[in-house]
Amino acid sequence: MDELERERKSEEILAYYGGMDNRGEQELIVALLRELQDIYGCITAGVIERAAAVTGVKPSFIRALVRMYPTLKEAAFLHDIVVCMGKACADQGGRDILSFLQKVLKVRRNGISRDGKVRVRTQSCLKHCGTAPNLLIDGKLYTGVDEEMLTGILKNQFHLVL
Repeated sequence: MDELERERKSEEILAYYGGMDNRGEQELIVALLRELQDIYGCITAGVIERAAAVTGVKPSFIRALVRMYPTLKEAAFLHDIVVCMGKACADQGGRDILSFLQKVLKVRRNGISRDGKVRVRTQSCLKHCGTAPNLLIDGKLYTGVDEEMLTGILKNQFHLVL
């Protein structure tokens, strides 16, 4: 889809949701954001501003929704890695795993790798403390992770050259 087609579709979606009486309700805003994400691949700052104007809410509320809903993305990354930072995982190598990922993937401050393909973030606990350290890669749980195992996963699943 070219840029003109994207713009036409997004204007159509914004007009539709903007005409609703309950346009400021959370569920409706999330539906709007999902449709816009389907067009753009992610929820950019510009999309946030436009959605806020149409729904009559503050941009900070839209940003909070994007952070709250895992299906909404602020960047068009392909893979999502969540490193457990609960006490057991952090103490048993989780911090090292996070540092390794940040170094190998060249993760920027926003948690997105330099190539834009991977988002790395942390979560306080993944509820599998007995098998620490743990992480989720694209929603799949990996337990007892070490650098060697993680290197294999990155090479095989992400086809990264490390």
